[in-house]
Amino acid sequence: FGCGFYNARSMITLRMVSWGPGAVDEKTFIDTRIARAVALRRDVLRLDDVTDACRLVHAEGDQMPGLIADRYGPFVVLEFFSKAMYLRVEAIRSAFAAAGVAPGEFILRADEDICRQEGFWIKQTAETDRRVIVTENGVKFEVDLTRGHKTGFFCDQRDNRLALTAFTPGKSVLDLCCYSGGFSCYAATRGKAADVTAVDIDEVALETAGRNRKLNRVPMQIKQSDVFEFLRNAKRDGKSWDVVIADPSKFVPNREEMERGMKKYRDLNALAAGVLRPGGILLTCSCSGLVSQEQFVDIVARAGRFAGRSVQVFRVSGPGGDHPVMADAPQSGYLKAVWARVE
Repeated sequence: FGCGFYNARSMITLRMVSWGPGAVDEKTFIDTRIARAVALRRDVLRLDDVTDACRLVHAEGDQMPGLIADRYGPFVVLEFFSKAMYLRVEAIRSAFAAAGVAPGEFILRADEDICRQEGFWIKQTAETDRRVIVTENGVKFEVDLTRGHKTGFFCDQRDNRLALTAFTPGKSVLDLCCYSGGFSCYAATRGKAADVTAVDIDEVALETAGRNRKLNRVPMQIKQSDVFEFLRNAKRDGKSWDVVIADPSKFVPNREEMERGMKKYRDLNALAAGVLRPGGILLTCSCSGLVSQEQFVDIVARAGRFAGRSVQVFRVSGPGGDHPVMADAPQSGYLKAVWARVE
């Protein structure tokens, strides 16, 4: 039937890498697919023209299950989701070199839960802590490569951050679950917003957001708070904004959390709609791969009704082209971004 990586203790027992009879030559498999992935970013998408930060390998989207590779300036961060890929780290490094990617350093990362499930371990030490400044469409960001979420930054929202700036000139902007201030910095710089408020509960992320504010020399209010509590208080105090962005962490990490996670999406979007001025723009996102685009659009519509507001969806987008989706692995198309006018 085909070949794959087998791990009896993993939640994903078999990760397919080829189909049909015949064995797979590992070196050829790794070299070819990494070269093809790099060529997509450089030759087709021409991302080097706009940024020095992008995804080089997107797991199943590049037919490399269990591996994420993100470039940040002179570094490449390798994030592993399978023991099989981690055991082939040297071959992966060599394949990147052969494809013309020769970073100053490879940084290895993996979530602790993934390590326990898969049966491997990556030790992080103080000596490996790294931060780097990258530029994306002219906007600067500091990236914490060893302690930031995932690989340190969310390159998947690059196109959506840029698209947002069409709606922010002279507007009041609220960025919920702002992390290190990606949408906020775009709105304040390229988007020429009148004022920007960035909210997150993560103190470490907000420290990075503060440094990004200084890097871009923009006035930006940064507030540490649970976003649900912030929105309820804002509604009570009569505060409102012209543009609201909601980009939370994964509310549906597994099927058992589906009902609870969908309720959180509904509540967050209802509260966000409640603080939008009439005719305001809502950009709301979901990174839960188990939630389909249709389900997410429906939950946004129900949130509007729950808030007593009219929600007019005018666009649905996803991640940038460096996060491709293979037709036989649709779950890798995890990011949904719904754009709506709220009356």
